[in-house]
Amino acid sequence: MVDVNQLLGETIRRCDCVQTKSVNEIEELIDTGLEKNEENIQKVAMEYLQEKGYMLREDNLVRAKQHIEESSLYSDTVKVRKRRVMEEDLLAEAESEDLSTLKDICMIDQMLKLNAKLDVVAAPRFQYAVEVLTDIVLESDRPAQGSLTEFESFQMLLNRYAAAGWRVVSITSREAQNNQKLSMAGFNKTTKQVIVVFEHAV
Repeated sequence: MVDVNQLLGETIRRCDCVQTKSVNEIEELIDTGLEKNEENIQKVAMEYLQEKGYMLREDNLVRAKQHIEESSLYSDTVKVRKRRVMEEDLLAEAESEDLSTLKDICMIDQMLKLNAKLDVVAAPRFQYAVEVLTDIVLESDRPAQGSLTEFESFQMLLNRYAAAGWRVVSITSREAQNNQKLSMAGFNKTTKQVIVVFEHAV
């Protein structure tokens, strides 16, 4: 027979709106069983540093040995204090009525999140970006390997924006005045530009 309370508990644990476990850190005094002498204190100190992920430097070793000497002060053997994380399942002893209440809380929370998403869909807000290109470079125009020229094809440009969540809204072309290039008529020449507009929902 299916344990309904167990299934309900597992479902509630997947809901992030309810705290289902308590995490406590306790300190334990562990007896290594080794005779308390300089060699064994040094050995346990080095193991302590390695377990903690500390660098095996002289100053760290001095501190670790001091820690172990203090932990072993009233003992004939080497002792070391270690912290241990304990997790308690808060639903382990929960009654059916409590689980039912928590289920209702999870359902309300999920409905609120769904409403927030629907609000975004119903009245979306957008951000826009514009790229002005003076030349459309295709993948076939890629320079030979070893070229120092930075290369980005039109396809690479589109994929770069797409990877960040943008989509193309429009692509238009225009002729723009370019007063920097010398032409037969003087410093006034038109150049073709391609304008790409990207859209991103926020």
